Amino acid sequence: MKATFSLLGTACVLAFAAASVPALAADASALGKSLTVLGAETAANAAGTIPAFAGGLTKPVAGYVAGGHYPDPHASDKPLFTIDASSAEKYKANLTPGQMAMLKKYPSWKMNVYPTRRSATFPKVNLDETIANATRAKLSPGGNGVTGTTGGVPFPIPKDGLEAIWNSTLRYRGDTYAMNWSQAAVTREGAYTPVRFEYEYDFVYGNLEKPAKDREPNKHAHFLQTVTAPARLAGQILLIHETVDQVSRSHAPPGPYNPGQRRVRLAPNVSYDNPGHRLRRSAHQ
Repeated sequence: MKATFSLLGTACVLAFAAASVPALAADASALGKSLTVLGAETAANAAGTIPAFAGGLTKPVAGYVAGGHYPDPHASDKPLFTIDASSAEKYKANLTPGQMAMLKKYPSWKMNVYPTRRSATFPKVNLDETIANATRAKLSPGGNGVTGTTGGVPFPIPKDGLEAIWNSTLRYRGDTYAMNWSQAAVTREGAYTPVRFEYEYDFVYGNLEKPAKDREPNKHAHFLQTVTAPARLAGQILLIHETVDQVSRSHAPPGPYNPGQRRVRLAPNVSYDNPGHRLRRSAHQ
């Protein structure tokens, strides 16, 4: 199946951990050898369905134009097979309960399965910082943050799920970018009203334009969200300053702007169980 990923994963922590201990130097020495720099197994799997990692794509794909959409590097790949309602049971061991339910509910839905590719890589600075993190980065008490690093994946050899979640939270996503996003709660009958957003991100953690010494201490990112539709919600704005170690200092309470009230109000409840924005990815959520 072609790999897909979410720019912003959801973090959900059910148990709190004590402050973690960095990996031993002996374990860290495997990075870039039997393990990739990010901690995955370099070798192929026994079945041969997952190839060995050979470094990933290190230069732009032919046809790429700066500022444009990135071309599919494997556009010539053909599906190995297709899973639909008639073949779901055959592949049940490789499907999630949700996928099985979708195939049962919607007989016309199908999944094309492509060859597995291991084409991902990251900038050299990010990889170098990741290797260094293996013996220096630690979780804050309770797992509510990371200390000892200003860039790179913090735990390339994660010891538990909490460290893996912070790896996803602090992964490299570029220095700055903007995007449009839509959300829709779809009813069983298929009805929905899309809510549209404009997002702007300015990452401090791991910013390649700023050497480690010039990065703002304990700052993950600045995030600005603007609602553009529907009309009843349009004009709402949310600003967040997200931190890395939330034990030392939680992020500054965001200031949502309400166009109906024409004022900005602090919203400290967003620090915990409020789902009203999409940058929050800590143990609090």
